Amino acid sequence: MHPHHHNTYDIIIIGSGMGAMTVGSLMAQLRGKKVLLLEQHYVLGGFTHVFKREKGYHWDVGIHYVGDLYDGHIFKTLFDFATQGGVRWKQMPYIFDKFIFPDFTFEAPSDDKEFRNRLVKQFPHQEKEIDQYLKDVIIADRWYRKNIIYKHLPGAIRWVMKPSAAHTRLATMSTRDYLDMRFTDRKLKGLLVSQWGNYGAVPSKSSFANHAMVVRHFYNGAYYPIGSSKTIAEAMIPIIEKAGGQALVNHEVKEILIRDGKAVGVKVDYKHGKKRTEEIFYAPVIVSSAGAYNTYCKLLPEEYAKEYRLEVKQHPDGLAHVCLYIGFHTSPETLGFKGENHWIFDEYDHDEMFADINALAEDRMKMAFLSFPSLKDPEAKAHTGEIITFISYELFEKWKNERWKKRGDDYEALKEELAQRMLNFIEKKYPGFKSLVDFYELSTPLSTEHFTHHPKGEIYGRLTTPDRFLKKWNHVKTPVKNLYLTGTDAAVLGVAGAFTGGIFTTIQLLGGNLAFISYFKLLMKALRYQKQLKAEGKKTVFE
Repeated sequence: MHPHHHNTYDIIIIGSGMGAMTVGSLMAQLRGKKVLLLEQHYVLGGFTHVFKREKGYHWDVGIHYVGDLYDGHIFKTLFDFATQGGVRWKQMPYIFDKFIFPDFTFEAPSDDKEFRNRLVKQFPHQEKEIDQYLKDVIIADRWYRKNIIYKHLPGAIRWVMKPSAAHTRLATMSTRDYLDMRFTDRKLKGLLVSQWGNYGAVPSKSSFANHAMVVRHFYNGAYYPIGSSKTIAEAMIPIIEKAGGQALVNHEVKEILIRDGKAVGVKVDYKHGKKRTEEIFYAPVIVSSAGAYNTYCKLLPEEYAKEYRLEVKQHPDGLAHVCLYIGFHTSPETLGFKGENHWIFDEYDHDEMFADINALAEDRMKMAFLSFPSLKDPEAKAHTGEIITFISYELFEKWKNERWKKRGDDYEALKEELAQRMLNFIEKKYPGFKSLVDFYELSTPLSTEHFTHHPKGEIYGRLTTPDRFLKKWNHVKTPVKNLYLTGTDAAVLGVAGAFTGGIFTTIQLLGGNLAFISYFKLLMKALRYQKQLKAEGKKTVFE
């Protein structure tokens, strides 16, 4: 049976999130490949997509802020190249994060030296330890970068990048063990891990390397896409289409097709109106951006990648969350907000707070992330906010087989109750907040599961445990020939992590065993593009 010509592509990518778009754009640009992106949702972009409600309210579902977007940083250089300068960023205020505890508030500045000085000013008795901690953050962050390159290099030359045993010990400690080893002050320990929501694991469960990467990522402040994160897909999809590729929505991949041990295509469920049609697409290269769990446990036929499947299944689930999307009739600036994020905690021990994961359901909410998309985006037309807190998937499990938007009155009643508690929690900290609210809508882990197909509504893929880096599945290469993984599960979490996954998958596709040469060539092209942007007087970052 010969595949139809129009169903044949050079590369098929499952999903259309950050990693998928990165691979698609770069392979189209560098090799002129005809790429097909298949998205089961009705909007492209994965966690970079945006949804709208009445009165012009719209919210990002995934991007709250991104670091490392200053001139000269390799992340910015590569991102500008992958998007062909199509995404413009606005730097957030100098104080971009506020950590709010019962008896003090710490303001995080966009400058690592000033960050150090503020820590020392507040905890002068721990000055020596703070300086050592900041050195260790750099060491662990470098270890991660080195380790990911080491993992993806061919055997013969891997030894050049092998991280030292001492650095590996430091990087793979749990964040909690590290802090207990270094510090005595429990408030300082609580403060230093205030951003754990950015990497989705509490101190006892996360690796110090993961913590260090996120801290380092924001050393020079934070940025937000002008016109919101939908501009990422708006920049990248046309690059794919220009080379003859396509991005299709409502196309849910059900199975990766294997012939003679090689991945050769995908079986797709295409939804149009009430109708569903089965379609088959073929390509010599298949890239999954659907996460390690979906790839190994759902899309591959049983007899393939057994070891990987077992390892992924046994790995702890990632975190689930509720997000309250808010529309305001008056700008939150009237209460003094400037666009910074607020991390609010009623206790210092994050592990204890998290152990009480369903506190919200019993009306004793203890932690929240509060952010204002409209204050970060100069092009926002309406005032918006978001309150996020973590919660267990199990609380919603009994409704998981009901249809989205049709889960019944008791589900809606629970959502209303949780929404009110979240609003009251913020009102207690910032009186007058509730009186600005015009509209709100709560998303639960079931919404996340519905739109992303992540198991149990995980937002960050599999949990970022200290040993996640060492797992076989946390890699671009799969045990099936011509099948590759991309996105956060191939690298590390977050938008920058998914982008990194996209870069590593691209390098693998460009030149397998000569990956480092491919990387060097890609970097040279990206640097040349950066020069061209400068020559044309085009800026992608605005203060």
